[in-house]
Amino acid sequence: MGIFLLLVLFSFALGGTFEKLEEKLKGVRSVKVVFVQKTRYSWYPKPDVSKGYFYATKDGRFRIEYTYPDKVLIVSDGERILIYNKEEGEALLDSVKNNTSPVVESLLFFSRPLGEVFEPVGELDKGDIKVVILRPKTKDENVERVFVDLNRDLEVLRVRVVDAESTETLIEFIDVKKNFTPSPGLFSLDLPPGVKVRRVDSL
Repeated sequence: MGIFLLLVLFSFALGGTFEKLEEKLKGVRSVKVVFVQKTRYSWYPKPDVSKGYFYATKDGRFRIEYTYPDKVLIVSDGERILIYNKEEGEALLDSVKNNTSPVVESLLFFSRPLGEVFEPVGELDKGDIKVVILRPKTKDENVERVFVDLNRDLEVLRVRVVDAESTETLIEFIDVKKNFTPSPGLFSLDLPPGVKVRRVDSL
């Protein structure tokens, strides 16, 4: 009886944090993030480290600028997505539906409600940091568990994604600016002259 009551109380506490986070994200119309990304593979001890900038709006547009180690631009106008490797001088143009998932749309682009995509399965307290553990409601081959670190104000500090093969991708939010006004060309798919563009047949 005591264990059952503890589980019930735990579920209520967990649901409260998850719902508060979801409610907080509803007020975000746009976001700019300076980030560091670390990907650790189960078969290799040293993580791959990338750095860059991330921009997104509620209507599904986004821009990711990797500045280290390679300069790669990933930008979408909401319907199409362009992946441009500046060092190679080549780009790929495809439709968004071929290159994203509900998990990404909800967690990073916030264009879908958290509760529509995830269910909370656990919560940890680490001093001033609360870790919410999420599981996708629909099977996603790239995501098995998601760990979201929050401060006392429920601001996201970092997101850790674990896939079925135990590959972990940690995205640390170094600086965050919310509800900024995007410049007119921020989500433009324009490229410098001479760039070779490969288009997917469906386009």
